[in-house]
Amino acid sequence: MDLSALREPRRWMIYMLGSFPLVDYFLHIYPWGIIGGSWDKIVLLFLAFYALRKYMAEGKPSLYPTHRYLVFMVVLGLVYVLMDVDYIVVALAGYRVDFWYMLYALLLPFVVEKEDVIPLLRTIAFTGFLMSLHGVYQYIIRAPIPPQWVDITQHVRTRVYSLFGSPNIFGDYAAFVTPISAAIALYEKERAQRLFYGFGALLSAATLVFTDTRAAWLSFFIGALVFTWLLDRRMAIITFAVAVLAALFVPPIHARLGEFFTPVYWSKTFANGRISEAERAFDQMRANPLFGAGLGRYGGAIASRYFGVIYVDNYYAKTLAEIGLLGLFTFVALIFVYLRDVFRVVKRTVNRRKRILFIGAYVGIVIVAINNLFENVFEVPDMNALFWLTGSLLLIYAAKGGLQDEES
Repeated sequence: MDLSALREPRRWMIYMLGSFPLVDYFLHIYPWGIIGGSWDKIVLLFLAFYALRKYMAEGKPSLYPTHRYLVFMVVLGLVYVLMDVDYIVVALAGYRVDFWYMLYALLLPFVVEKEDVIPLLRTIAFTGFLMSLHGVYQYIIRAPIPPQWVDITQHVRTRVYSLFGSPNIFGDYAAFVTPISAAIALYEKERAQRLFYGFGALLSAATLVFTDTRAAWLSFFIGALVFTWLLDRRMAIITFAVAVLAALFVPPIHARLGEFFTPVYWSKTFANGRISEAERAFDQMRANPLFGAGLGRYGGAIASRYFGVIYVDNYYAKTLAEIGLLGLFTFVALIFVYLRDVFRVVKRTVNRRKRILFIGAYVGIVIVAINNLFENVFEVPDMNALFWLTGSLLLIYAAKGGLQDEES
């Protein structure tokens, strides 16, 4: 983490986004609590100011198809807000949850320089190291599991959750940051830094296990296959074999995955679990297939707060219920184009060390996109912001000529 970069206010704001979980937690603590719920909005305003100044001085930077899709999605979200003026407060709250952090992705090309990209990726990994340390500490002391995450049919030492308060979201965060830390360890030249980030990757992987979150495990497994396949296809076979051995012989993983093969698990899933939740989301959409029930109306934190509606542990199903087929199709298209554009940057990277680094960042956002099938990951500001920040860094690096530099 390059602390000298914090001398510039512009970079300071961006580094806050890279350290989102820590910054968000500590700014909610007294005496900072008064700005805790607004700090990311203040950052957005500052970034907008810098972006406007940069645009007036230099014009529009090179953009990708992702940015056109982002503009369309952000505007479409405003249309959904205007369609629901009777519940404008709910609609605006829903817009903030679903669309707010897309605005950051639109501003970042104006304010991030290619020299910022690699230090920012280090910042994300360093923050992950600190969060993982906390997770391991919780495991050692057997931190009490929050009541809503206790399953009376399970007998586990604990489920770590760190500053998130949710084992499931912490699991997704650990799965996201592990490939980034591993890639930085392979990227660095100095032995001390390689050891530090390598240890950080092991810590976050251990934390992932300690969250006892199957959805994050599955997402990470797919991400690990992608990571090793892009590095060396032969390594993907080894990764698959290691995963099978872990499922068979690591007791916490074996016990948790074994639940998949019990009648109790499937009866609960169909009665009140993810399958029944997805079915209810589909039924909700059927009342208005094209436009859905409206922003903030179903399956997430806003709907729970205003209408007492239960969560849907599938962000795509929630999106379908709230903004219908039009909204879901547009959103999925945006995610696809975003992942495609970032992947193209990875493929175009000639320098081997940079390529490894970018593979790690790419796999991190792939894991988050996959895990949205099992959790409302984007309902958590930390994960939403990090998803758009991480991929945007690679797009910016390529757009500003970083791939032409053989050394960094």
